[in-house]
Amino acid sequence: MIDVLMVTQNDWANTGYRFSKCLEFLGLRVLYLKGVPHHLRYPQQGTIDRTLTAPALARHPVYINVPSYKALMEGSHVVHFIASTFVNTGADLTQKNVVVQHGGSTYRIDPLSCNKIFNPVADQTIVQCPDLLGLGAENEHLIYYPVDTELLAPSFKPAEREKIKIGHFPSTPTTKGTDVILEVIGRLLADPELKDHFEYVGATNIWGESHRVPWEANLQRMKECDLLIETQKPFLELGPTGPKPYGEWGNTAIEAASLGKVVVTNSLTSDLYAREYGDCALNISNSPEELETILRRLIMLPHAAFVEEQKKTRDWVVKSHSMKATAIRLWEKVYSNFFPEKWTEEAPNMNNLVTPQSDWIELGFKNQQLAEIVIKK
Repeated sequence: MIDVLMVTQNDWANTGYRFSKCLEFLGLRVLYLKGVPHHLRYPQQGTIDRTLTAPALARHPVYINVPSYKALMEGSHVVHFIASTFVNTGADLTQKNVVVQHGGSTYRIDPLSCNKIFNPVADQTIVQCPDLLGLGAENEHLIYYPVDTELLAPSFKPAEREKIKIGHFPSTPTTKGTDVILEVIGRLLADPELKDHFEYVGATNIWGESHRVPWEANLQRMKECDLLIETQKPFLELGPTGPKPYGEWGNTAIEAASLGKVVVTNSLTSDLYAREYGDCALNISNSPEELETILRRLIMLPHAAFVEEQKKTRDWVVKSHSMKATAIRLWEKVYSNFFPEKWTEEAPNMNNLVTPQSDWIELGFKNQQLAEIVIKK
C-alpha cells in the first residue's frame, strides 16, 4: 500500500514536489503525480501523468474527473490534494484519510466553493499563506512553503563590492507592487547621500517587460545580488470579488533567504507568524514610506553589519522553513494523525526535545528515521 498519494494538475512553484520530499524525509512511501510540467523547468519535479490534464469542470476548486485513479486512491493510506485541485475518481473518500492543501488564488478567489467540495471529505487542511486562514477550511494548519537549504547554499556580500546590489525580479509586476518599488528606488537614486552606496538591478517598468526565466536562471541572478525586494502589494483586485488581503511573502522570499540575501517584502500577518513560528528575519514593509525607511537603513549599514543581516536571514530560514523543519511541522500538525503506529504511547512530548539519536528505541519510536528527525530538531 502507498502511504501517501499526492495528486494535482498543476504544481505551482514546484511546491507540491518539495512537500512530497518532506514526507519522504519522514520515512513515508509517497507517490506524487501531476498533469503538467512546470514552465520554469525545475530540474526535479513530480511524476508527470497526462491523465491529470483532464478538462477542468470547475476552476475554484480545480475539479477534474479521473476515474482511472479510483483503485490507486482506494489503495493509498492517505490521499493528499495539492493546489486546491480535486481529482474525482468515484472513490468514497469519506472512508479515506484526506489532506487538502491550499496555496494561492484558486482558493483565495472563492473559498466557499472550495470548502463545499473539500470539507465533506477533508480530515486535515494545509494552508500555505496566512491570508488564506480563517476562510472555513476543515482543520486548517499554517505550513509555509519549504525550501531546500542544502541545494540553495548561501553567498554573502563580498567585502570588495562597495555598493549594495538590490534586485527585484517579479514574475508578474502588476501583482508584486513593482510600481511602488520603482518609485521608492527612484527617490533613493536621486538622494546624493545614498546614490553612490547601492545599485539597482531588475524590473524597470510594469508593462511589456518579462522577468520570467527558468528557475535555475532566476537563482543565479538572485545569487548575484545582496538584497532582494520581493513584493509590495498589500491588497489585490480579484475581479468582481473586489480587493482582498494579498500582501504576504512567498517562495521568492525564502529562496532568497536560503541564498543568504537580505529580503524586504510584505506581510499583513506578522503577529500570526510570531505565534505560529516565532521570530521572522524578513524585513516587513507594507507601504512606500516603510519601504524607503528600511532600504535607507540597510543601504547605509557598514559591510560587517550588513553581512550579519544576511547570516541572520539564512539562519532563520534553515531553522524555520528548511525541508527538515517543514517535515517536522507536517508530522506534528497533520501526519501523526494518520500514522499512530510510527511511535508508541510512551513517546515523549517532542517540543524542544534534545536527546541522543541512540535513545530512539527507549523513547518509544517505532520508525528510526522519524525518530532521528524529530529528536534532533
